[in-house]
This record gives sequence, structure tokens and C-alpha cells, in this order.
Amino acid sequence: MNDNNHKKEIPLFTSKYANRLYRNLEIEENLETYKENHFAFEKNFASGKSGIFINNNFKLDPDVHISNNSISLYENLSIDEIQASDNRLWTYLTHVHFWNFMKKEWKIDFSKDRIKIIDFIKDRYFLNTLNIRSLTHNGISRLWWYTHLTIDESRKDKYELTKALLSLQDIPVSLLERSMGSSINVRKAVLEFVLENPEIKKGKKIQDLMRLLNLAGGVKNIPMLKLNEIKNLLEGIKRHYLS
Repeated sequence: MNDNNHKKEIPLFTSKYANRLYRNLEIEENLETYKENHFAFEKNFASGKSGIFINNNFKLDPDVHISNNSISLYENLSIDEIQASDNRLWTYLTHVHFWNFMKKEWKIDFSKDRIKIIDFIKDRYFLNTLNIRSLTHNGISRLWWYTHLTIDESRKDKYELTKALLSLQDIPVSLLERSMGSSINVRKAVLEFVLENPEIKKGKKIQDLMRLLNLAGGVKNIPMLKLNEIKNLLEGIKRHYLS
């Protein structure tokens, strides 16, 4: 039996339409659409064969731990890195398929200044630059990328590093919003170090650890170091500065 019989094909917004939604945030009446139970999109701009499928009954749950949603989305949305970098996909998913999740998880505070409201929507509901920071800020793409960047098939639990990444809010912010976070060796070294040194999650030690590692990058080309060399560097930072 064709597995796609149990899946729904996700339509994509056209690039022109996604960009128009983004630009039209400046228009007061268009901000009002973000208060509605369903986003009023023009269906003729979300059609065609995308070749991207998602399980029919799959939903994200704002009441479970972020690691559960991250892993579940990764398992239920079969895409590659090129598809996962497509702003049309994530803009459609935030505005349509996962609208209810977004309304709860990334609730828009309309009591704030209008500029702050627009900036928040742009940051969490759209994807307009292709870097790790943007990919891990969009309300839905971040979940897929958190798992994709940390999955390790060689481990007994291939999601062990994903769970480590999402065990504390400061970790993905401190690790993935720095350029070094694009290095698989840096990500793996930091997350293994967190697993081996759980006390590092207390206070602001994670932020300090990544700040000092980033400073060390001014002397050494850290992404070019071997895994054990990065972990030794992290151990030295902990021993000399974080004890």
C-alpha cells in the first residue's frame, strides 16, 4: 500500500504571495487577520503539487515539551534540507496548517507597540533570510531544524542530543544563534558536554560557556578542530572560568 494514502500533500504559497503577506503587515487592517481563528488566505495562491506530505492526523501540541514537538514534526514531515529552507513552506504551515498551534505557542500581544507586533510576526510567522538564526526562529521550521541539526544515528537514542539541546531554553539560543553553531562538530561537542556536565545548566553558565567559546574562536578556528579537541577546550573553560 502506498504510504502517501495516509498522508496529506501540503500546498505551498507562491513566493510572490508569501512576500506580499510579509509586506502587507504594514497595513493596519491586515494585522487584524492575526486575531482570527482562521487565517484568511487566498486559496488560489496555495495550490499545485509540492511533493511534500504530512500524516493526516498529525498535530503539534503546545502543552507538551518542545522536544516532543520537535521530534514528532521531524518524523511526520518528510523533507530534505532544500525543502526545509523554503520560506513558502514555513509561511504556509504557520499561517494555515499549524495556525491553532501558532496562536497558542506564539500568541501575539496586541497591546504592544505596533512596530513590535509587526517585528514579532515577521520573526515567528515568516522566513525571509536563510541562516540558522532565522530557521530556528520561525515558529514551525525551528522544530524541524532542532532535530535535523542534532539527530545522531550512531547513538542508542538517536534523539539524545536533540533532547539535550532542548533541555534548557538558553542552549539553542546560545548555540544556534552564533555562527559556530553551523558546525556539526561544535554542536555535537557542546551537547555531549552538556550531557556529561549537567551542572552547567545552572544559572547563566551555558551563556557564559558559549560566549567564552566564541571568544576563543578569535584565536583558534574552532569549527576545524576535532570533536575531542573542542570538548577539551570546553572543559578548560569550565575549569578556569565557570567553577
